[in-house]
Amino acid sequence: MRIISCHIENFGVLHDWTCDFSEKMTCFCEENGWGKSTFAAFIRAMFYGLDGDRKRSVTENERKRFKPWQGGVFGGKLVFEVNGKQYAAARVFGTKEAEDEFELREYLTNKISCDFSEKLGEELFRIDRESFMRTVFISQNGCETSSTDD
Repeated sequence: MRIISCHIENFGVLHDWTCDFSEKMTCFCEENGWGKSTFAAFIRAMFYGLDGDRKRSVTENERKRFKPWQGGVFGGKLVFEVNGKQYAAARVFGTKEAEDEFELREYLTNKISCDFSEKLGEELFRIDRESFMRTVFISQNGCETSSTDD
């Protein structure tokens, strides 16, 4: 599986922003507050949807945390390749999970695809969101350094 590109309509501080990924590695070196963590959360949300709908705290409820500050469409599109086939996954997040929209298209033909459902991350990676957060995805706040006796 390889991410080819993404376009963010509105997600947190990011607005009308497109990123094309290199085949080898893409590095983001931006100042604090630019939206690097928000961008990582966007990619995670494209695969797994938003988390914490039942939480009241903005820090624990991604829908509240990343709702566009300037209004507009809340979501975007992610183009990826798996098993030699390219897809475009689009999500629009509503005020609650029941209002979310998901669409998957074959990228080259633009035809609706039924190859994967809105549970895209689970079907592609064969792990749930929590496992993804603990293995594949490492957030800045998830990194911990400490000394040992050795």
